[in-house]
Amino acid sequence: MVSSLKVALAVLAGAIVVACAVGWYWMRNPDRYLPLAMAEAQKRTGLQIAVRHVEIRYFPLRVRVYGLEIKNPKPFPAGDFLKAPMLEASVEWMPLLQGKIVIRSLVLNQPEIDFISDPDGLWNFQNPAGPKEQPKRFSAGSIASLTVKNGVLLGSNLIDPSDRPGPTILELRDLSGELRQIHFHPHGQGAPLNAIQGRLAAATASFGLIHTHDLRSDVRILPLELTFKNFEAKTYRGKANGDLSLNFQGKKTTFQAKMQISGIGMPYLLAEFSPGPPKMTGMMDGKLNAAGEIAHTSNPLAGMYGNGTVTVRQGQLPGINQNVSMKQMERFRTSAAAGLPPSAFSTFEGDMELKNQRMYNRRIGVDFYGIDVDGTGSMSLTGGPVEYRGSATIEKKQGFFTNTFARWFKGAKEKDGRLMFPIRLTGTLAHPQFAVVH
Repeated sequence: MVSSLKVALAVLAGAIVVACAVGWYWMRNPDRYLPLAMAEAQKRTGLQIAVRHVEIRYFPLRVRVYGLEIKNPKPFPAGDFLKAPMLEASVEWMPLLQGKIVIRSLVLNQPEIDFISDPDGLWNFQNPAGPKEQPKRFSAGSIASLTVKNGVLLGSNLIDPSDRPGPTILELRDLSGELRQIHFHPHGQGAPLNAIQGRLAAATASFGLIHTHDLRSDVRILPLELTFKNFEAKTYRGKANGDLSLNFQGKKTTFQAKMQISGIGMPYLLAEFSPGPPKMTGMMDGKLNAAGEIAHTSNPLAGMYGNGTVTVRQGQLPGINQNVSMKQMERFRTSAAAGLPPSAFSTFEGDMELKNQRMYNRRIGVDFYGIDVDGTGSMSLTGGPVEYRGSATIEKKQGFFTNTFARWFKGAKEKDGRLMFPIRLTGTLAHPQFAVVH
């Protein structure tokens, strides 16, 4: 791979090549020489590049390119890695006369950028055969500032071993931003590339099944890593902030995320993973650290793992509202629960560990308005089995009713006048089964 500054360098590659090729013919009619310029650009990159029209203003030197398209090479599906209706480059005159490209600013208007990776680690902005060796008419250059306006950025994998298109993993729409400190080599060889940094905003952004909007983030691009630093976004009636990094060193891209969330609507979040009636309601706050490989499969984030903490307030577990045991416990709830369904709770909190598409909890605590439940167990994130065990404690001392209720539920114990009894939650998240263990 020529360089792993994939996002910024790949976005720039087509524009740089076009500017380079057109610059060679700056004294002539640029449209007349477009076929020759594009042929030279293709030789230099090994990629098929098309341009509809070029305009040049000489003082100061500005190159405006219309209808730029960089095609996907084989084995990638037909389509474009990069399309831009219009881009404009402000070029330094004196370095160009000496064979060096120095671009003060490059503006991409409404670009559509579609990153695709195949199972061998190749990306669609690379030619598998590599460009042919050409005489070096231009030396290394730089771009002082890159501006993106109203763009689209997509990222996906081809599925192994068929190389058919996989699901979109990363999607940013109505994307705008500015990057600085950009350096490149037009032949894809030679001196190392420096870091790129800037800031971007997107009207909508998604990573896997998680969707957000009004994204704002700092961006840092190193030779083998892209980082969204200090991002902020609105999501599922709440908000999220933190860091997300993508590493391109191996054949499989890896990711790491560290974030905080607040005010997340549980019905909207869970609907992404399991459509249908709400499995849990309430508003969630939490912290999450997650990482994993982006696999070349139909479920590219299946290997995600991580840990964190979560608190859900003022919610319900609708699936157990008709459960007999839950209804029997209603008599021991506080007055604050009057009129609420049996599954209503004031707080639901605990730790969590993610692995193998399951969530494991060493401790879960639920306050059912006067009935405290503490448990441990795990649940599937893909609609599979739920398995939790624990105990329920009646907060208020029951007096005479303690003995009576203990006879109803075998295995119940009394501690300081409070009744405790073992419980179990099984089934699935869509159809949970709550029971007192006899």
